[in-house]
Amino acid sequence: MFKNLNEKEKKKIYWLLSLAVICGISLIAMSGIENKEIVSKDEINNITQEELSNESSKTALEEKLKNILSQIEGAGELDVMITYESSEEIQPAFNTNTTMEETKEVDKQGGERTVTTSSENKTMITSSANDPIVIKTNQPKINGVIVVATGAKDLNVKETLYSAVQTALQVQGHQVEIYTK
Repeated sequence: MFKNLNEKEKKKIYWLLSLAVICGISLIAMSGIENKEIVSKDEINNITQEELSNESSKTALEEKLKNILSQIEGAGELDVMITYESSEEIQPAFNTNTTMEETKEVDKQGGERTVTTSSENKTMITSSANDPIVIKTNQPKINGVIVVATGAKDLNVKETLYSAVQTALQVQGHQVEIYTK
């Protein structure tokens, strides 16, 4: 089959065959690494509970800010709304095992090929209660804050409310709006 080909063409064919073998080995390795998870009703309930607690913490922040701002002289009755870019992000701990194997082959015609196989296995670390171990929790980023206050008619009160919101939430000025109730 390869008798009518010159050495350069034979090397190209061997190279393509080697590449096909590497791709095949990689596909087999990747399919073995795949972790298929079945979500139970308990896990769905846990997710729902986490979302509810996340919403309650957002509401608690609004209430806390409202209570602080209402203590400012002249602020009067007020309402606060905070919008977020995303929800809280939790980063779980993982055990990662990476293996890499390199095989060099030389055939009778002097052709060389190197086969490199690598695989990575990631396993989430859980506690004895099967809860994930959390490395870090990123709080949601605040997009904007609206304060509606009866005392916002007075420019000094409005400026004080504006500064207080920026300081309390560490947000930029363009993210805060103060309106008269």
